[in-house]
Amino acid sequence: MNIRDYLFIRKAKSSNKIKILDVLGFESDITLVQTPDIIKEMDNLRVSSELEIVDEEIEAVEIAQQLINTDYSSEQNVQEQVTDESPNTETFVPLNITTQIRKIWTDLEKRRQWVVPALLIVSGVFIVSSVSIFFINIRNENIASETLTNSITENTNISVENLPELLAVATNPFYSRYDVSNASANLQIIETSLIQYQTDIIDREIPNRSNVEASLNQLFNIVEKLDQLFTYRIMHSEILIYEDILNIDEDTVIDDLASELSLIGAKSNLNGDTLPNIEEFTEHQQLVMSALVTAQDLHGRLVASLRNNEVEVANTLISAIELNKNSEISFFNDSLLDFQEKYGSILENIEKLP
Repeated sequence: MNIRDYLFIRKAKSSNKIKILDVLGFESDITLVQTPDIIKEMDNLRVSSELEIVDEEIEAVEIAQQLINTDYSSEQNVQEQVTDESPNTETFVPLNITTQIRKIWTDLEKRRQWVVPALLIVSGVFIVSSVSIFFINIRNENIASETLTNSITENTNISVENLPELLAVATNPFYSRYDVSNASANLQIIETSLIQYQTDIIDREIPNRSNVEASLNQLFNIVEKLDQLFTYRIMHSEILIYEDILNIDEDTVIDDLASELSLIGAKSNLNGDTLPNIEEFTEHQQLVMSALVTAQDLHGRLVASLRNNEVEVANTLISAIELNKNSEISFFNDSLLDFQEKYGSILENIEKLP
């Protein structure tokens, strides 16, 4: 029986001491003698045992503290070893940060294995999106350019189809200032369409470019010729226009007739000098200049015959003046007919613009 059992028995009641001794294997008839010496010795033993227990507890605490210090030193040595072996990431460690920011930084460090793939995926999506948008924009621009090209081509072909009609107006023997004015305005629209088409095909890939360019040159030439002819018709309409002046009777005032004939001659000479030079009307232009000289002479002779009361001579001169004008008109109509046949056949042979 050790000191612990002894102290336990001593603390127990007297009635329970025998039962406890029986449990511990002692005989129940043993009589416990408690003399003062024995009690004093037992108290000394109890105090000694309690001191031993305290010493054991203190020793256990010191041993535990040493173990903790040993584990901490080992862990610190392991961390220092890992730090020495790993690359220096000192520049990535945030300084003076709160606990929440430190936690976020730690989480990012733990998730580095998916940060790079995520960046690659985002970069890939961005590149694919940018390339797709780029090609879509190019496609839209090509569609818009193609639409504009088709519109220009269609409008130009429609305008070219109106050229025969304008040619008919320009070469019609019956002169109408209203028809010529409208035809001249429409001709300017056609010329604008041809210029726009010519500019558009510079950067286009078209088959038989040489043939297309040759057709354009012919069309521009026809437009220029028609424009000159319209001007020619306007100028020619003011040359040797007598109307009812040559209807002479007894009431005719010779001085007034002389003034009107002089005015017609001056106006005719002015318009004759401003006639545009057209290759197909060169001979007619020469005939006009000759007719103006002849008309000037006939005008003077007519006034002189009327002043001398030479009625028959005056009538003969009036017929000569009318014949001079009619001869010039007849030659002009023939020139118009030749012009129409020439450029009408050219228009028929020009193919539709691509």
